[in-house]
Amino acid sequence: MLRKVIVLQSTKTGVLPAFMLALATWLGCGGDDSACLELRAASEIGSACTGGTGGSAGAGGSAGSGGTGGSGMPVMVNGCGASMAIDKRSDAITTITFAGIEYTPRCVRVGEGAMVVFSGDFASHPLVGGTVNGSTGTPDNASPLQPMSSGSELHVSLSKVGSVPYYCTAHVGSGMMGAIFVE
Repeated sequence: MLRKVIVLQSTKTGVLPAFMLALATWLGCGGDDSACLELRAASEIGSACTGGTGGSAGAGGSAGSGGTGGSGMPVMVNGCGASMAIDKRSDAITTITFAGIEYTPRCVRVGEGAMVVFSGDFASHPLVGGTVNGSTGTPDNASPLQPMSSGSELHVSLSKVGSVPYYCTAHVGSGMMGAIFVE
């Protein structure tokens, strides 16, 4: 019988455990040893395979521990992934400029405690912290980015590890959005 083995590796960006378990189920993981699929994500998730074919532990073996989960950082947010973001983790201050209908850099990684400066015309490009699905923006009231609709600079210190998605309320339908990954 064919044994399927897929090894997925990850860095700090993580791989979502739910995705891994769904993939394991879809590919038939959890059956007898010859059909077992081993999923491994940089030791963050552990083995998703079970030794038995369901029921309680016993003749089929133990059920396994399930792993520890990911880093808490989403894989993609507002069209950005930490792995594709511009790495500014060694910079104390990172500036994100905007003109036309784009942020530069749009996707950026910064270190915990870094200062981020948004620079541009907020009257033409109102900024809000939140996520975009399709062309619909959803503000995040817990975002460290305060909504801005006037002035030309916003300085924010990002002390919490995670993602900080943002978008322009006037041009969200045109794709004017981005994300900061705080590591």
